[in-house]
Amino acid sequence: MQNSTHGFGPLLAAYPARMRRRHGAELIATLIEMAGPDGRSSRAARWQLAADGLRERFRLPGGRPLAVVAAVLALVVGGALGAAGGSWVGTTLYADLPGAESVAAQMLPPGGTPLSHTGDSSYLNVMDTIAAGLNPAEAAEVSRQKMEADGWDTTSVGTGDGSDGLLRNAHFHATNGNTELSVYAYYATADVDPMISIAGWPSRPAAFVPLTIAGLVLGMIVGWLVAAALTHRIAAARRRRPAALLGGAGLTLLLLPATTFFASLAYYLTGPDTASTGGRLHTGDAFTFGPTMDLLRETGVQGVFGQTGTYLSCTLTGFTLIAIAAIAARPHPAGEAPDPVGALPA
Repeated sequence: MQNSTHGFGPLLAAYPARMRRRHGAELIATLIEMAGPDGRSSRAARWQLAADGLRERFRLPGGRPLAVVAAVLALVVGGALGAAGGSWVGTTLYADLPGAESVAAQMLPPGGTPLSHTGDSSYLNVMDTIAAGLNPAEAAEVSRQKMEADGWDTTSVGTGDGSDGLLRNAHFHATNGNTELSVYAYYATADVDPMISIAGWPSRPAAFVPLTIAGLVLGMIVGWLVAAALTHRIAAARRRRPAALLGGAGLTLLLLPATTFFASLAYYLTGPDTASTGGRLHTGDAFTFGPTMDLLRETGVQGVFGQTGTYLSCTLTGFTLIAIAAIAARPHPAGEAPDPVGALPA
């Protein structure tokens, strides 16, 4: 039989292991019957068998509504995890920010006293007092003209009367395609001298959204495939209930970081650009699967659910429970026939 399977490995690998164990001999016999005089079946027949195998991998156990629920939950979790991976790859394409001291020297009006010049790879903040003889509107215009002369695209200087919760100010926005800058010049109050600030963050790379969508789709496919394989395994298990409870608990825990990551993604794509870090999903080399600090601050969530560590714990515990469920779902002895293509992956 081993010689008969020669060359059929890729086609048989399209079928899940449970099918190869139960119907491997019939599949091989079908392939041999379809083979022509040269021992090879037609290309169309081979494509049809491969498609049938892949379709079987996506099929859920019949007559089990909870399997459908689990697959839908896995679709959400897998999609979120895939989108997180795709967006993380997209984050590596962000341009480096200019240094805070360089921004202060090139873009602020002269004569001010430095208050704060800080920055890293994801955010910069520069703040100086405004020199005597300049009012905030004039200081903002000086800064805007400096940026425009340096090749930045700027908006015109606007004003704010303080009714929006900010101090009375003059402001504008600037971009050079790689970096976004928000400039605010504030009028003096009884307690605060006039000052000008520049907040900056990287512009979103053009490939960010396509990479995120690609990750989302791939994650949804993988999530469904894992759910189908696990629900079939549990359906054939000696003790279904413990395995099903463990798997269900794991999926439920994973829903928390998955749904909050989707919320963070929506906030980043549609929220205000002036969020504290530009709404970045992943900062530095960190991988985020759950809510960002920007989202938690925006929504005012506090307590245990206001800490990112909670969502990391849910992620690790959820995947651990699913792995234990897969191990606990041992098949009946009747389902333990050897794989006719033993070395093939499941």
